[in-house]
Amino acid sequence: MKDFAFTVMNKNKKIADVSIVNNEVNVKKYSMQADEQPFYGGPMDLERIYRFLESRCMDRNRDCLEEYLNWLGLDEYNPYDIVKKTHGVMWEDFFWLKFPGETITWKDVRIRGAD
Repeated sequence: MKDFAFTVMNKNKKIADVSIVNNEVNVKKYSMQADEQPFYGGPMDLERIYRFLESRCMDRNRDCLEEYLNWLGLDEYNPYDIVKKTHGVMWEDFFWLKFPGETITWKDVRIRGAD
């Protein structure tokens, strides 16, 4: 797995910084509220980060997946590449991912109307 980093946001509140360097996972948590922390409890490893990223993507078994990947400009299902484009925004919650160097806010990525 390549090295990467991202910040988990809840609207405009920073929840956690995640980095993977040489396959080592480092998570700095800014909130310990269970309902705000996707990494609450349990060990942090590559598998858990992968599952989290995948949970922020369209299901890999959806009939329209190929069209979705084409729309994103991707050739294959790769959760990291998908969330780099979608910021992991989902309709069900207010979590999203911010990547190093980005200056965007919740207002820029939300898919719902005013909240």
